Amino acid sequence: MKKKLLLMCLVGLALVIFGACSSPPGTAYTKAMELFADGEYEAAAAAFDKLGDYQQSETYAAYSHGLVLYNAGSYTEAEPYFANCRNFMLGESRYQFCHGCLLESQELYAEAAECFGLLGEYEDAPKHHQYCLGRSLENAKDYENALYAFEAAGDYSDSALRLENLQSQIYDKATLLMSQGDYENALYLFGMLGEYFDSPVQARECKRHFREQKYAEAEALLESGDYQGAYETFKGIGGYSDAEIRAEELRTTYGLEEITAAPEPFPVPEETGEE
Repeated sequence: MKKKLLLMCLVGLALVIFGACSSPPGTAYTKAMELFADGEYEAAAAAFDKLGDYQQSETYAAYSHGLVLYNAGSYTEAEPYFANCRNFMLGESRYQFCHGCLLESQELYAEAAECFGLLGEYEDAPKHHQYCLGRSLENAKDYENALYAFEAAGDYSDSALRLENLQSQIYDKATLLMSQGDYENALYLFGMLGEYFDSPVQARECKRHFREQKYAEAEALLESGDYQGAYETFKGIGGYSDAEIRAEELRTTYGLEEITAAPEPFPVPEETGEE
């Protein structure tokens, strides 16, 4: 009787152990999927981790871990998780964004700008793209295009500060060129600055001096017998004084071929007296 009772207990224990060990993974998988669907990504990640390679558990685990970090703004930490599930749901876009952030954190701005550029209007990618582009252009001393990039980056990171610093440097350079009589290049820089400080006023002043210089240059060319050169120079400042009339007189008098004057790189509004 005692032996029979002991045997029954051992069988019962075996059944309990066997039942626990052979609990169908589908049940745990379903639970993990429910957690994922409910946005409980941290719990879902832990649940999928326990399922190993069962069905798509590894992919869901990587995506869930990535989302936890992504939603917390830890993009560089999320990058390797999304690298493992790039073809799953929004994995590719999230990977590209996180990879761009990683490159940005490593100060690889040209590569980061290219990465963010692939994302179009995805989340904050445009701001990241413009900022990284600005940093890359600034490093390459292409200050003109860096200026536009930082302006387009808006309030992202230190874009506003870098924009202000660039504007200040360009303004100082333009002022120096103006004081040296290089009105053409000073005009270009003041025009680039738009409404910064008194740039419009300085640009108009540069334009006036530049036109005076070109008019005198045209007169000198005419005096030397270079009618074509005089014509082209007068034509280039057609809106100043009687330059347009002088150009037309030279063309008709000497049978010169008519040309189209190149537009100014930064058109400067004339003063209206309403400022």
